[in-house]
Amino acid sequence: MDVAVVIPCLNEQETITATARSLGFGEGVDPPAGAQLVLVDNGSSDGTWDVMGRVAAEAPSGAVLRIVEGERGFAPPRDRGVRHAALLAAERGCQADQLLILQADADTEYLPHYIERMRAAAGVDTLLEASIGRAKPDDPRLANYRALELEVDGRTRSLEVADSDEVLVDDKACGYRLSDYQRWGGLRREYLPDGSEIHAETSRMYLRALATVGAKRVRVQRAGALTSARRIYENPTLNFATAGFPREASWLHAFAHAARASGGPRVKMDETRSTVSPMAQRLRVGHNVVLFSLLPRIVAHLLGRRLDGDGRLQGVIEALPRFEIEDLRQRPGWMISLLLSMLDDPGSPLHTLIDSINDGEPPCL
Repeated sequence: MDVAVVIPCLNEQETITATARSLGFGEGVDPPAGAQLVLVDNGSSDGTWDVMGRVAAEAPSGAVLRIVEGERGFAPPRDRGVRHAALLAAERGCQADQLLILQADADTEYLPHYIERMRAAAGVDTLLEASIGRAKPDDPRLANYRALELEVDGRTRSLEVADSDEVLVDDKACGYRLSDYQRWGGLRREYLPDGSEIHAETSRMYLRALATVGAKRVRVQRAGALTSARRIYENPTLNFATAGFPREASWLHAFAHAARASGGPRVKMDETRSTVSPMAQRLRVGHNVVLFSLLPRIVAHLLGRRLDGDGRLQGVIEALPRFEIEDLRQRPGWMISLLLSMLDDPGSPLHTLIDSINDGEPPCL
């Protein structure tokens, strides 16, 4: 099976060379057999285009391709890269079911044999997801921040479903056959009524695939990727509060306003011990409950399955609007956003559940 690794790039001149090299594309390394790297510039204003050119020049001829997608966003450059890979595959006579697309990010380190191990796990109507890890931090501030994450996340662990039942997909470390991508409808943009774009495009595609063709998600334990801490450094409070989930612009605007107010969400990264405000902690707990407890159980119910769960979730589930399988097929992003909107409603049963979880709080600002 041929492989095309698609990486969208927006001002990635500092990171793309190392990422490409970790995948086997760069000076002094040999790409895996039958693999190509498709770099998609999405409007960079730095030297990304030139760096991409150097990566291509250092690799064997034709192994690295650089293209441009003018429509800014998350879904457009990934979709453009997939469509370009499909065109190249067709030119050399490769069928859609014999081309594996791997999504990657420009600031992620992929561990040895990543492509080969993902390729070995490919199957029909299967979404592959690698094992995501984090490099041991040299910065004590980052180490303490991550310890704080683990401390808060431990409070919701008993409510979460098993890894095999999760429905969110990490965009930067997943893959699928081109034929499946086409059958699933590809990566699409989805918007809220206020015009804000809903992100998590790969998770939404997978939810549609679940509802339409019964796709499955497979964790490839032996294929590893180390995520970057860049977003933590850029905005530690936002990354903490959302548990890393990409929220829509309207919510981010309200969050930024709240963060400037007294008593708003706030996280302090410190060399001795990171601290969190009560609101930031509540938001992280709420995001964890919605994304890893409620959402997968609702999806399972729509698909005719039942997942056992903590009785404390029942009151929250009973207060939800009635979802239909067609919602999952046509507007999964709306479903996710509607669930997350409960975090903004102090009268929702979700807040009562959050109160019961936050019995003992970690050190607060």
